[in-house]
Amino acid sequence: MISAPAAQADYARFDGGRVLSGEVERYVLEGEWLFEWGSYLTPQEAVLAFASEGANTLKVPSNWHGKVPSRPDNVHDDGIATYVAALSLPDVPRPDLILHVGMIHDAYRIYWVPRNNPSQAVEIAAKGNLSGPDLVAHRNLSHPLPFVGDGLLMIHVRKTMFDWGGVAEAPYISTAEDERFSQYLSSLIGGITIGALLLILLRNAVFFTSGLRDKSAGFLALISLVIILRAITVENIIEMMFGPQWHAYRMRLEVGLVPLLACWTYFLLEALFPLRLPQIVRLPLQMSAYILALCAFVLPLGLVSTVLTYAQIYCLITFIPGTILIVDAIRTHQPGAKTLGVSTGLCLTAGLHDIVSANMDSYNLFLIPVSIVALMMILSHIVGNRASVAIARSELLEQEKEQLARAHDDALHMARHDHLTGLLNRQSFDNLWAQSWLDSIDTRTPLSVIMFDIDHFKSVNDTYGHPTGDAVLRELAARLSAMDLRKSDRLCRYGGEEFVLILPNTTQSDAHNLANRLLKTVADARFETGHGLLAITCSFGVAGTDATRSPAASDLLEAADTALYLAKSDGRNCVRAPATPDVTAAA
Repeated sequence: MISAPAAQADYARFDGGRVLSGEVERYVLEGEWLFEWGSYLTPQEAVLAFASEGANTLKVPSNWHGKVPSRPDNVHDDGIATYVAALSLPDVPRPDLILHVGMIHDAYRIYWVPRNNPSQAVEIAAKGNLSGPDLVAHRNLSHPLPFVGDGLLMIHVRKTMFDWGGVAEAPYISTAEDERFSQYLSSLIGGITIGALLLILLRNAVFFTSGLRDKSAGFLALISLVIILRAITVENIIEMMFGPQWHAYRMRLEVGLVPLLACWTYFLLEALFPLRLPQIVRLPLQMSAYILALCAFVLPLGLVSTVLTYAQIYCLITFIPGTILIVDAIRTHQPGAKTLGVSTGLCLTAGLHDIVSANMDSYNLFLIPVSIVALMMILSHIVGNRASVAIARSELLEQEKEQLARAHDDALHMARHDHLTGLLNRQSFDNLWAQSWLDSIDTRTPLSVIMFDIDHFKSVNDTYGHPTGDAVLRELAARLSAMDLRKSDRLCRYGGEEFVLILPNTTQSDAHNLANRLLKTVADARFETGHGLLAITCSFGVAGTDATRSPAASDLLEAADTALYLAKSDGRNCVRAPATPDVTAAA
């Protein structure tokens, strides 16, 4: 196996047998490296420096900010440096060996320097710009390492953009097959994570955009989107798609999303549980998040790492009111509060771990991404349960609303219609008659009315009984309703055996003709009763505004009633109209 690089000439050894047998063991090049600040050593200089007594060393992985000679005009410790580590590779070339470089800010160049022949040094890789305009290197790149024997691994590093500087993740050596599997596994886990977050995003977006308008679902969808964006930025996808010149914007986005994520998580908790903290607490939390996010996008790049530190502190601060909400929810037995409390505690522990680890010289593991995804799944479960309950309640309310609407329609129908014949009743007639009169005046169109009743209906009741009389009324109403009347015509039961037909935009002459049709329809029909077929007749009185010149609705109705009385006086089963006023005589 490959051993740890040692100071001076204590080279590590490589057990080629284990690699050839397929038992690959990844070797991480962490520990003390020779470190030369302010210059790019040549291969010869690197060999001499490595062999010299008292050579400067720096732990890898680490940031060199604060660990190099500082000047007032270089507050962010910008500059260049050289890292050197001793390494022994197999005597037989292994083309399947690769060197994986995780994170180096900002640009780097790597050499393999044979120990006994530095003039034969080989450049392994050069990423970003070591001089000239800023251009950063991609993260997580792998480079072939087909060399043999003892040598030095030399890395030139340039830092000009961020406080972070140096080898922030230790390189490691593995085989191409092992690396492919590692990359595949990493991509698979990343894909599953982003897929799960997308499902959470879509699910809660649907909940929010539906009729529920649940704020907690909206916040959870927004948080899922932010986490997905941050995952994309962390994985270098932006640079791979648009080029390394987008690195600065990507880093600003990566840092700026941190306080927004913490702020919106707090508001999600507030939407989930009934306790609402005072505005004096909520407003500073909200404003601080937006100010930190703005600073990440507008401050000089050298201060972005400082913003990240404050953003991490802000995340810890937001846990205080968030914890108050969760504790109160547990105390009041809110659904899902206990599970959320446990997962939030684990997430807080992971956050503290990552903050401490990020500020130490050596770290390789971040727990917060995994804990956040787990927390999101739990939150999605809680919000989903709330939404399911709300949907069930909404459906129940809709059903009750439909039942109430039907009951209202039924009650309105019963109030407006006669329960025996199904025709409009006297109350409906009064309203329709008054409205028809006003419409006639507004449109200056004639209005007519037909009043009629069943002849000798009292004798029908006396002879055959009231049930038979009711049956006659029902069948007469059905036959008249089946006639070819206009939609604007209104047939009403006026009372007892008396009916009335309102005819808008109709002259008295046309109403007279219609009354004759009604008379013939009734006279020619035979009505089914329990005592056999029964023949009945009706008498009709007709009056129209064009003929009567009635000054009021009541006058026109009285004229029709007078005409009906005249029809009964003339022997019944006939149509009569009031006498036309003599306009000339009146003049």
